[in-house]
Amino acid sequence: MVKGGTHVRQGGESISCLETWLRLAGPKTMKQWKDGRSAKESARAWLERAPDCVPAEIEQALSAHPDFGTILPGWSAEPEARVAFDSFGGEPSNLDVLLTTSDEEGQLVIAVEAKADEPFGNTVEKTLCQARKRKAENPASRGVDRVEQLAAAILGVPGHKLPEVGELRYQLLTASAAALAEAQRRCVGRAVLIIHEFASDQTSCQKHLENAEDLNAFVTKLSDGEVTSVAEGTVRGPFELPGHPLIDSQIRFYIGKAVRNLRGSSG
Repeated sequence: MVKGGTHVRQGGESISCLETWLRLAGPKTMKQWKDGRSAKESARAWLERAPDCVPAEIEQALSAHPDFGTILPGWSAEPEARVAFDSFGGEPSNLDVLLTTSDEEGQLVIAVEAKADEPFGNTVEKTLCQARKRKAENPASRGVDRVEQLAAAILGVPGHKLPEVGELRYQLLTASAAALAEAQRRCVGRAVLIIHEFASDQTSCQKHLENAEDLNAFVTKLSDGEVTSVAEGTVRGPFELPGHPLIDSQIRFYIGKAVRNLRGSSG
């Protein structure tokens, strides 16, 4: 049994062991709860250290950037956090972990997306195609509006230019929007999206590479070509985003990547 993590909570209930994490914030099916896969390894990473410590690789990635200091005690982490970023209703963004914390510079919000080697969801093009089909069946559907609003607010791309970003991964858009929306709700001036990657004997090096390429394509568009990659153990930014019509606060936005290598480990 893995214990610790007294700052990890879901629905007001403290999580200090894998069994409680599985009960309160586990995956939809037990097939996803395996050693070497993101759901279980993310839980381990958040519960294994002393109560006041976030996963070491996340701390290290943040500390590599001059805009962040040491994470202070008193942080709060919520697994499977549901964060709405627009007014359209429906399913909000489900963040693997939502971390609210402070460093010497003040408060910050960190959205953590845990990945083994699964992709960042569908592409924008496929998501938009599905949304258009739903709208044809139900004119009240707002899925197309959601995609268009996200592209405008995060990437500065109007609806008629969506084909330009069709190959980007939609999950990176929603996770970014969720981090920003939560920071705005809390009146916090910094928001970070961190990809927490787990490389194990059960994961594919090729799929890790494909995910890296998708993340790099996203930050390249986000920065208008000024930033073309997010290396392991780094945080890039801040990125200047349009924000409107989703975000109207001045929030500095960053994207980082933290990696835990489990290869050769029995878990």
